[in-house]
Amino acid sequence: MIPWFKNVKPHKDIRDGHLDESIFAANLSEVASGKGRDIYTNPEMFFQKTFFTSGLKSIAKRVINGLNGGQDSENRIVSLQTGFGGGKTHTLISLYHIAKVGKEATENEFTSKLIKEIGKPKFDSANVAVFTNNTNDPIQGRKVKGAKIRTMWGEIAYQLGGIDGYNLVKENDEKLVAPKGLFKQVLENNKPCLILIDELADYCVSAASVKVEKGSLMDQTISFLQELTSAVSETDNTILICTLPASKLEITASDLGAQILTALENRLNRYGATQKPVEDEEVFEVVKRRLFEDLGESKETEKVISEYSEMYHSLFAEVPEHAVKTEYKDRMIRAYPFHPELIDIFRLKWASNPYFQRTRGVLRILGSIISDLWKRQNSLTGNNSLIHTSDVSFSNLEALSSQITTLFGAGYDAVIQADVSGPSSNAFYIDNEVKSLGTNNITQGIAATILLGSFGSQGQNKGISLSDLKLYTIKPESFNHNDINGALDRFEEKAHYLYYSSATQKRYWFHTKPNINILINQAKSDIKNSDLEAEILKRISDKIRKIDLFNVIVNPSQDIPEQQKPTLLILSPKYIISQNDIDEKIIKLIENISTKKGKSERIYRNTIIFLGCSEIGINKLNSDIRDYLGCQKVNQEYSFQLEREQKDDLKQKIDDNSKQADNSIAVAYNQILKFTGSEGIKALQLKQFKSSIEDQINSNLINELKNEEWILESVGLNFLKKNNLTPSIENSIKAKDVYEAFLRFDDKPMIIGIKSIQSSLQKYCYNGEFCIAAGDGKSFTSYFLKENIPFFDVNDETYWLIDKSLKPILKDTYSTSPEEETNKSGELSDGETESGSGPEEIKKFKSLIISGKVPLENYTDLFQCFIAPFSSAGNKIEVEMKFKIKSSENNPITESMKQYKDAKESAKQLGLGFEEE
Repeated sequence: MIPWFKNVKPHKDIRDGHLDESIFAANLSEVASGKGRDIYTNPEMFFQKTFFTSGLKSIAKRVINGLNGGQDSENRIVSLQTGFGGGKTHTLISLYHIAKVGKEATENEFTSKLIKEIGKPKFDSANVAVFTNNTNDPIQGRKVKGAKIRTMWGEIAYQLGGIDGYNLVKENDEKLVAPKGLFKQVLENNKPCLILIDELADYCVSAASVKVEKGSLMDQTISFLQELTSAVSETDNTILICTLPASKLEITASDLGAQILTALENRLNRYGATQKPVEDEEVFEVVKRRLFEDLGESKETEKVISEYSEMYHSLFAEVPEHAVKTEYKDRMIRAYPFHPELIDIFRLKWASNPYFQRTRGVLRILGSIISDLWKRQNSLTGNNSLIHTSDVSFSNLEALSSQITTLFGAGYDAVIQADVSGPSSNAFYIDNEVKSLGTNNITQGIAATILLGSFGSQGQNKGISLSDLKLYTIKPESFNHNDINGALDRFEEKAHYLYYSSATQKRYWFHTKPNINILINQAKSDIKNSDLEAEILKRISDKIRKIDLFNVIVNPSQDIPEQQKPTLLILSPKYIISQNDIDEKIIKLIENISTKKGKSERIYRNTIIFLGCSEIGINKLNSDIRDYLGCQKVNQEYSFQLEREQKDDLKQKIDDNSKQADNSIAVAYNQILKFTGSEGIKALQLKQFKSSIEDQINSNLINELKNEEWILESVGLNFLKKNNLTPSIENSIKAKDVYEAFLRFDDKPMIIGIKSIQSSLQKYCYNGEFCIAAGDGKSFTSYFLKENIPFFDVNDETYWLIDKSLKPILKDTYSTSPEEETNKSGELSDGETESGSGPEEIKKFKSLIISGKVPLENYTDLFQCFIAPFSSAGNKIEVEMKFKIKSSENNPITESMKQYKDAKESAKQLGLGFEEE
C-alpha cells in the first residue's frame, strides 16, 4: 500500500502551507458585491471545487424552473434550515452563480453535467438580490448613488430594480415601516429575479434596538418577510431562498432569539418548504472536492480499503461490530484518503455544539491537518495509507487547538500541553520511554484520538470506547492491537487530565480539571517508608483476630512472655528475608526471641515460629500500599473539591487498592522461620496464596507446617518411644512432663495444643500400650488401662504413665457369675460369708444425683462418665442443673455395678456432689 500523499494531491495552497483559513468562510454579500476571493466570486473556479450534493441539485432545479416560469408558489419559496456550517451559505453562492450565468451554464465544463440533470435555464441572466446580516447596518443604513438605504425592503428593491425599484418603497424605507401591497410591483418590474436572504435572524437581533413607532425595526422586518413571501407566491418567474439557524443558540441565548426564530419560521412556512442542502453521507464528497485537486487512482484506493477491511475482520471482537460490515467498507472508500472516523468525529460529535460550523469548520480543520502532514511526509513513520485521528499533531495545528479552546474552553490548552502533544506531554514521555510504543507514537496517537472524541456526548456514551480507539488508530501491518491496551494502562497512571469510566467496556475522555490520578500521584510522592510500614502492620494487626490456631504477635519486641500455645510472630516489613541468604540481623533477632525472655533464658522454646516478608514480594506490597494511602490522602484533603463522578471513582479506587494491598500482604509474607539449637534457622517458603493473610495463615501456612511435620496434631507412639517418653517397669513418666517436652525442647516438632498430647496418651492407654495412673509417682489410687480416663488433664501433676504390668489385678466381684465361683485356694463360694452367715444383702438405690460445677473444657466428659454408661444399661436419666439417674425395674442401680463405681469415682475426682437415695 502506498501512502495517501503518493496517490492524492491537495490543492496548491494546502501543499504550499499557505493556508488562509478565510477561504473556508464563504461570504454571500462579498460575492454579490464582487469583492470576495476568486474561489467564491469566479463562477468557474467556484464550481470546480464544489460537489453538487443531492440537496443542492434539488434546490438548483427549483431555482431554474422557478426562474423559467410556470411553477407553483410552494416550489418558489424555500427555507434552508441547518446548523452552523451546514452548507447554507455555500448553497446560496451556488444559486447566485447559476442565476447569473443563466444559459451559459450549459457550456461550462463544471456545470454542464448538473444542468443536464436539473434542466436548462431559459433566461440569459436573472436579477439577483442578496441580503445578509452584514449587507445593511440597521442604524447607519447603506449609502448608494442617489439614496441612503436603511431597510431590507429598500435594499432588495434597489438591488433588483436600481434607483427606480428603490423609489417604489422609498418612503417606507425612510420611515422604517414595512410596505404593504407594494412589493409585488417591484418583482413584476424585474423578473426573472432571485432573492437570497442569509442570516436574517441575526440581523433581526440587531434591528431590535432600532425604535419604530411603538415597536422596533425587528418587528417591521419580520412583518416585511410576510409581505415578501406573499408577493413572491403571486409573481411568476421569482424565487425566494432564505436561510434560518437550526437553533436559537446560534442567534442569542436570550428569549428574544427564540421569539425571532419562531416568528421567521412561521412566515416562511406559510408559503414555502424546508430543504437540507447537504445530506450526512455527502459530507465526504464535499470535503474531498474542497481540499483535493486530484483524488488519485481508484485502484489504489480500493487496494488500501481492502487491506483495512481484512484487518477489521481479523480483529473482529476488538473493533465495533459495524466495522466488519460491507457498508463500512463503502464508507471508507467514500472518505478516502481520510479514515471516515476522522471526519465523523467532527461531523457528528462536534456538531452537537451549536457554535461549530459543520461544513466550514470541518474543512478548516481537515485542511490544516493535511497541510501539516504534507509538510512532514518525509519524516512520517509506519503505515500512512489513510489519515487517522491518531495522525493529528496538536503542537503543529494552531487552528485545531484554537478551535477546541474556543468551543470547549481555554483550559484545554493545559490539557494538550500536559498530556496530549509536544515534548513535555505525558503521551510523548511514555512513547519515548517504551520503544515498542514510540516506534509508531502509539500513546500520542491515542491521546489525540481521545481528545478529539472528548466532546459531543454525555452520560454512559461520554468519551470514546476501547473498541472505538482501536478502530480509529490501528493500521494494517503496523502494530498489534494489544499495544493499545499497554499504552492505555501506562497513560491511565501518568495522565493529568484523563478520565475513564469504570464500566466493563471502558470509555475515555479529557477534562480541564486535573483527574484524581494526578492528585493521587502527588499524594503518593509525599508518603514515607515509615507510613508504608505502619499501614502494613496495622492491616496485619486488624486481621489476626480471625486466626484460629496460633496466638499471633505482630512486630514483636525482644521481650516476648513465655508462650505455651503455638505462637506466630509476624515480623515488621523492614525485615526483608532473602530465601538464599538471610540477613544476620534477622538471624540474631529470631535467635534472641526464641531463646531469651528479656534477660533470662526462655523455658518454652518450642512454641514460637516466625513469618516474614520476602525480598521478591516487598516491592509489589509497598507499591500497592502506597497506592492505597495516596487515594486515602486525596479523599481526606480534596473530598469537598471533587465532583460526584470523581468521588465515586475515588471510592472505587480505594476499595480496589485496599483489596489488592491485602492480597499483596498475603503474597509477600511467605517466609516461615524457626530457630532450633541444633540446626539454627530453619525456613519454609509458601508457594500457594490466599487473598488475605488470615486465610493464608489459617489454610496454606498451617497445611504446609503439617505437611513438613513442623507441627503435629497428634504424637505417634514410636516418636514417644524414640524420645524416651514412654514408661518402663523401672521408670514411670509424669504425663505433664511428656506435654512439657514438646513445649520446651526445639529438637521436636511443635504441637497444635494440649489436646495433641492428651488425646494421644489417652489413645495409647485405651489401646493397652501403657497404663495411666493417678498418684504421686510412688503410690497410686486409680489405674486406667484399656479404658477412657474421665477428665484427663496432662497438666494435672497426679497423672503418670506407668508400665501396664504395674497395674494391680483386682477381683471384679460384680462381673463374675455363680458358675465361675469355686472353693479352690480357700475362696468363698457364692452365697457364703467368712462367718458362714449366708449371702450379704446388696444395697439398691432409687436414684443417683450428681451435681456441682464443671469447667467448660470438661463438659464433654459428663456424657462419657454419667449419661452414656447408664443410658446404655437402660436407666432413665433426667438432666437438669444436675444429673439424676433413676433405677428401673429391670435395671436397678446397685453398689456392685461398674457404672455406679465409675460414676462415684468420677464425681469424686471432679469434686461433684454424689447423692444416693
